[in-house]
Amino acid sequence: MENIKEVKELIENLDNLEKLIDRIILNEDYEVLPRILEQRKTVLQKMERFSTSDLIINRVKKLLEDDKKRMDKIKPEMEKIKNQLKTTNKGKLAIKNGYMKVQEEITKRRFNSNG
Repeated sequence: MENIKEVKELIENLDNLEKLIDRIILNEDYEVLPRILEQRKTVLQKMERFSTSDLIINRVKKLLEDDKKRMDKIKPEMEKIKNQLKTTNKGKLAIKNGYMKVQEEITKRRFNSNG
């Protein structure tokens, strides 16, 4: 009887984390996501002891289905972020190169005026 109580508690903890994950994805607050996924991993590791329980088996199956849907939602956002990073890096490189050219010109002018 003690096991069923612990199993239900673990499932409840997992359910709460899953709701939080869905809210995070809905709000596109991806910086927080890794920390919550780590918490979920901890709960899942605790569930391993009860891996023969039908409650656990069914809950993990649902989790896998939900994660597939989540990944389908996140993929386009991940692509957008990846493209933004590329654009940002190109911009940083252009700024850096422009700065270096300006520095070069300043150095040349100083050298020429000195001598």
